[in-house]
Amino acid sequence: MHVRPAWSPSPTLAPTPRAWPAWAVVALGGSALALADLGFVSVYWFLHSGVAPVRIGQGIASWVVGSQAAHAGGLDAAIAGALLYCATVAAMVAGYMRIAARWPRLHARAWFAGTVYGIAMYGLLFEVLVPYVSAASVGNGHAPVSWTLACLVSYAGIGIGCAAIARSQAR
Repeated sequence: MHVRPAWSPSPTLAPTPRAWPAWAVVALGGSALALADLGFVSVYWFLHSGVAPVRIGQGIASWVVGSQAAHAGGLDAAIAGALLYCATVAAMVAGYMRIAARWPRLHARAWFAGTVYGIAMYGLLFEVLVPYVSAASVGNGHAPVSWTLACLVSYAGIGIGCAAIARSQAR
C-alpha cells in the first residue's frame, strides 16, 4: 500500500512570479541608477581632485538649501543630497516610462532612444534647472572636458537604464 505524506508540494502548481507595481520599479530602478552614478562621480572627483565623496552629496543638497547650508550640514546633508538625487533619477525613469507608453516604438530602438533621453536629461538638469532654478551657487569656472564627456556617457547610461526598465515593464 502506498501512503501519501500529509503535505507534499504539487508538481502541477508552480508559483507564478508576481509583477512589481510601477511605483516600486520606478523607485528601485531610479535609486539603482542614481547610486551607480553617484559612485562613479565620487570616484572621478576623488581621483581628479581629491574631493571627499561626502562633498558630492552635499553639492546635490545645495540644490535645495544653498551651498553654505549644505556644506555646513555634514553627513546629514550628504545623505539628503543622495536621496534627492535618487528621487531625481526616479523621476527620469518615470518620465521615460510615460513617453515609451505613449510611443511604444521606442522599445524597438531602446539603446538609441535611451541614449538620446539620457543626454537630454543631462542638459535639462545641469544646464537649465541647477543653474537657473536651484539654490545652488554655480561657479563661473568651467569643468574639465574629461568631466563633461564622462557626464554625457554616464547620462547616456542612465537613459539606457531608463529604457531597459520601461521595456521590462511593457512586457
